[in-house]
Amino acid sequence: MIVYIESNFVLDMALEQKESSAARSILSLAESHQVELVYPSFVLSEPFEKVVRVRRERNILQRSLVKTLNDLKRLEPHKRIMLDLESTINMLGDAHVKQIDLLYTIFGQLAYIGRCIHIDEADFRDASAYRDSLGLSLQDSIIYAAMVADLKKQPREEAKCFLSRDRKTFGSDTDRSIKVELEKHNCRYISSFTQALDFIQSSLKIG
Repeated sequence: MIVYIESNFVLDMALEQKESSAARSILSLAESHQVELVYPSFVLSEPFEKVVRVRRERNILQRSLVKTLNDLKRLEPHKRIMLDLESTINMLGDAHVKQIDLLYTIFGQLAYIGRCIHIDEADFRDASAYRDSLGLSLQDSIIYAAMVADLKKQPREEAKCFLSRDRKTFGSDTDRSIKVELEKHNCRYISSFTQALDFIQSSLKIG
């Protein structure tokens, strides 16, 4: 089975979001060669951008907390609050370091066990067409174009799925064009990593 992923699969694990456990289980299936994990090269940049953006937002909060802490140091009755604030400030800094370390680890795993789709000129032309016809963002259109180009090269009889939590973009019930195109290549879109794990495990048992 071929499992196509995009950036939110990586971000879920790096940010330890609610479906990170399911995403890690799917990654483990790829490590044991039970599935082939495939991703467009374009998706590697977004997770770092997201973590850096979160870091900037936390820096604003951290500076505000430091200022509050310094103000409280002048007031004797607030020692308990001061200790809590110091702990929170330290946790904010540690969280960023942990997320960056996790990203490097995950990218290392993907590079070793996954297959990267390198985007060429034809993919960019197709992306422009998908952006116009499907109303996709530039980023989503490139991801989708690269995946469809790869799907066309794979045997139709091989089971495939595309995992993305961006249901608004790829799973809208009002626009079935994406679903129909994926179905032509025996590929199912799944918006939940937990549901995807169930689907993959069930398919492997049947196979």
